[in-house]
Amino acid sequence: MTKKSDSWVATIRASNEDCASLVASLACEEVYCEIIESNKFLVRIDGKSASDLRAKYNSTMRSLRAASEILETIGE
Repeated sequence: MTKKSDSWVATIRASNEDCASLVASLACEEVYCEIIESNKFLVRIDGKSASDLRAKYNSTMRSLRAASEILETIGE
């Protein structure tokens, strides 16, 4: 059973033609990013607790969403 104080990890695998730009948008986040193919990337988020992981996950997803929306606007 996991304790509230145990480390937590989330991994996100995504595919997007602008993956290099999306990965670059996470430069200020406390995450590990890796481009695994020309259009696929992996994000690993480590948290000291469940609530820390949730906060980092939410921040990461906000960054990805903002970057994605900007890229869509630029591409139009």
